[in-house]
Amino acid sequence: MSTVRRLCAPDPCELVALLALPPTAPSLPVTRLVAVLGARLASASRTSPTRLDAFVAEFGAARFTTAFRWSARGARRPLGTGALRRLVAGTSRDLLGAAHEEVDDLCDRAQRGLARRGALGTWLAAAPAEARALCAIEAASWAWGLCHLLDLDANADRVAVGVPDAWFDVPGARTTLHGRRDATGTTAASGLLRLRDGAPGARALDGLLVDGLAAGIAGGTPTVPARVVGAWPDAGVALVVELDATAVRHAARLVVACAAVPGAGPGRRTEAVLAA
Repeated sequence: MSTVRRLCAPDPCELVALLALPPTAPSLPVTRLVAVLGARLASASRTSPTRLDAFVAEFGAARFTTAFRWSARGARRPLGTGALRRLVAGTSRDLLGAAHEEVDDLCDRAQRGLARRGALGTWLAAAPAEARALCAIEAASWAWGLCHLLDLDANADRVAVGVPDAWFDVPGARTTLHGRRDATGTTAASGLLRLRDGAPGARALDGLLVDGLAAGIAGGTPTVPARVVGAWPDAGVALVVELDATAVRHAARLVVACAAVPGAGPGRRTEAVLAA
């Protein structure tokens, strides 16, 4: 395994430096890896759509035993990400206002028939006003926590927030690899950060590796990030893994193993998993 560090009570400057620091070696060539991984995942493809992500790597089938239900806590990350995107773009003046605008926009799209069944916007549009207000508060709190963790006011030119997640659709299969990313460096192939609840579990490192691999192979020009940082503010801990060739190969093996996990498709997530 590549270099892994555990940071206790990391300060914002330390985390931002990890995200902004360019790779110490040339970016890994992953074109062949993408082809091989795609072929392996296609051979393991199910008839129903399957989404593989860090939580499958960390928790396996144990986290996919009940039907998914949206909740204010479960919706806070996607709404908070959208609020941050508005704030960074300058279309909103504060996080709470941005979160309310994000909720209103998703509701409007759903009411105009532009949201699929089961999507967050569809649920929000059918929820009472009090539930939508709670969702906005939860989203603003989540976004504020990320801004505070990185001291965004002082480091806005070095890190990016409100960034989209990484998605890789396996050619010829109904399988998608999903990598979460809550902040990244502003230069290509720098680092990415995942904001997490609670404390690192026994397989937290596996989840970070899957997030890093997904970010590396998504898009038209695959570029593996230099490192992945997982931050658990509740525990005052961060894990840093450098994505060298050994780590990337291990991540690919994890993803293939995830494809064999029963019930790993969408619609099988619990609220606890989504809130993590």
